[in-house]
Amino acid sequence: QLHFPDSEEARRHARQRIAFNELILLQLGMLRNRRAWQAQPGIMLEVQDEWLDGALSTLPFALTGAQRRAIQIIREDMARPIPMNRLLQGDVGAGKTAVAAAALLIAVMSGAQGAIMAPTSILAEQHYRGISRLLAAMVGDTQGEESRLKVALLTGATPTAERAEIVAGLREGRIHVAIGTHALIQEGVEFERLGLAVID
Repeated sequence: QLHFPDSEEARRHARQRIAFNELILLQLGMLRNRRAWQAQPGIMLEVQDEWLDGALSTLPFALTGAQRRAIQIIREDMARPIPMNRLLQGDVGAGKTAVAAAALLIAVMSGAQGAIMAPTSILAEQHYRGISRLLAAMVGDTQGEESRLKVALLTGATPTAERAEIVAGLREGRIHVAIGTHALIQEGVEFERLGLAVID
């Protein structure tokens, strides 16, 4: 009826039915995939309310209501024993990076590592500078050098010696947050305990 319809009504109905079939198969496939990865145990990452509120209050700007809600939803997901999968959507300048930094801090303060993968070296470098500043503000300078949160930038242009040092730091857990390009998922890059991955 779609290709050789008996009537316009039959063609319209056939088109709707084919579209429905395609959408339902796509949705069922996505649900199957989701069920499979959520069957794997997740790492429960939790922090105390007072600590998180104190860390967020040290930011050089006030969070918007939407940012606070997004952080709270992500925080609740991170505290559950199943893997989280979230899409954070917003316009340029809406504050998605601040939300990502808060989630990374929750992961790190819960004993895990975090990573942000960007599509280009330029964007990775921008994230590295911005997120390093945000994390430093939230953690504060009250900790000694040995316990300070360590952030590393890893791209295809990272010099070999520096890359080896970063890879070793990630494997041993000395680097808490890695920011980079697809270089983060290259062979040989291993994390001691990756708890949160953000893909920009």
